[in-house]
Amino acid sequence: MESLFDEWRRVIPQYSVRFKDLFASLANKYTASSEKVSSLGKHFEVQYELYTYAFFLGLYSKTRVKFSAGEKKWNFSNPIETWGSRRTTRKDYKYIQDYMFMAVMTKSDVDLLALEKGDIESKEVVKQLINVLEEYVYGGLTIISEKMEDGLNPFLTSDSFMQLLVKSGIDD
Repeated sequence: MESLFDEWRRVIPQYSVRFKDLFASLANKYTASSEKVSSLGKHFEVQYELYTYAFFLGLYSKTRVKFSAGEKKWNFSNPIETWGSRRTTRKDYKYIQDYMFMAVMTKSDVDLLALEKGDIESKEVVKQLINVLEEYVYGGLTIISEKMEDGLNPFLTSDSFMQLLVKSGIDD
């Protein structure tokens, strides 16, 4: 029997289409070397890195935003299981998947006993977990978007994204 974690990892999570321009401005669409990314003014080498950052930003700031009815979603065609895979320019950090899964599990209302008894199916649990993930990402992307809308680009220094996490509650 496949683990819940393995099922969760195969999903391609989504985000609101209202953030497509944010992804285009901050993250490279395809794999790129870090030199190419910085020369293009991108802060994230690939889009799932921005997605991951937005998740933790939403989580640490306790900002969870639900999608409105009928809101269009978008994805970047990358299942979670590929996130953090080794590239020639850096070491593997697939363990980020573990941390995200643990965080989503603790923030969800999943009834693991009902799953174990067979009262609910694992695909329903995975759907609930992805929903939690996407809502925290929505919250994080909303924070980033609001910072960008304030006028001046708040992400001009090398530690600006870390500082935003710190101000959002990472030290709590």
